[in-house]
Amino acid sequence: MRRGSGSGGTLLSAMPIRGSLLAAVLSAAVALGSVTSGAAGDTTQQTPATAAVLVQLQTILLAQAALHGDPTPTRTLAVATSSDAAAGLLAPGSYDGQARVPAYLLCAKGTFDVAAISVPHGFHPTGRAPTTLCLVVLAQGLGVTGLSLRQHYPVLRALGTVQDLNVQPVLSAAELAQLRTVLVTQAQGTGDPHPTRLRMVATTYGAALSVVAPAQGADRDTTAVFVLVASGHFQSPFGGLPTAGRPRPPAPPAVGTLWVIVAATGGGLLSDGGSARAPDLGGLGTVQSL
Repeated sequence: MRRGSGSGGTLLSAMPIRGSLLAAVLSAAVALGSVTSGAAGDTTQQTPATAAVLVQLQTILLAQAALHGDPTPTRTLAVATSSDAAAGLLAPGSYDGQARVPAYLLCAKGTFDVAAISVPHGFHPTGRAPTTLCLVVLAQGLGVTGLSLRQHYPVLRALGTVQDLNVQPVLSAAELAQLRTVLVTQAQGTGDPHPTRLRMVATTYGAALSVVAPAQGADRDTTAVFVLVASGHFQSPFGGLPTAGRPRPPAPPAVGTLWVIVAATGGGLLSDGGSARAPDLGGLGTVQSL
C-alpha cells in the first residue's frame, strides 16, 4: 500500500466547507445523557437542505466524528432549524439570547471520546463513553458553532423534516468514467486486465482506511476521497522483487479484491491495496457502480 500526491485530472471542485469550530458545547449528557420532552424549543421549520448541501453536511459530520474517535458513525441525520431551537433541543435552557439564524442540527451514532474537545478546568466526565455526536452548523457559510457529546440521540423530528446524510455526491458521466479508468488501470497493473464488480463510495480518508485496511489502526485524516473497489485475481506489484545474491522470493498469492483510494479534489492516488474479502463499503455510504 502506498500514499502520495499522485496525479490526474480534476474530478470534482473543492466543496466549500467554510468556517471553523467557533464554540464547543459539552453537555451534561456526556456523563448522564438526557433530553427532556420539552427540549424542542422553537418548532418553526426551515427549508430542508438540498442534495448538494447534504453532501457538504455529511463531510462536516464525518470529519468531526473522526476527530472524536469514530470515523465510521451510523445514523447520520440532519434537520434544518434555527440556531436557538437546535441549542434548546441539545441543552434545554441554554439559549443565550443571541440572534436567531437558520442552522442545521446534525447527529451521528458511534463510540466517541472527549480527547479532541476543550472542557472546563477540573471537569472529569464519568460513566460510559458518549454514543451520540451532534453539531450545530450555520446555514450561511456552514460554520460549526456548537458540538455536543451525549448518550442519547435527540428527537430531531421535533424540529422539522429529518434528512439522511448517508448520501453520495452526484457525479457526471465524465467524472465516473475517470474513476473507472483509474480503477481499471490499477487492476491491469496488478495482473487482471478484466476486473468485475467495479464500484465506488465517497467518504473521508480515515474512514476509508478503517474499512479497507483496519489492521493499520485508526486514522483521523478527514480528506475527502473516493474509494474504488474491483473484484478479480490481483497480484501485489510490490512482491516478488529479486535481491542480489539471493533467490527470487515467491510471488505473493493472488487476492480477490483490489481497492484504490483517490482524492476527491485533484484525482490523486492516495493508497491502494488488495484483500482476500471484499470490504463492506456500505458502512461508508451509498455504494455506486462504475
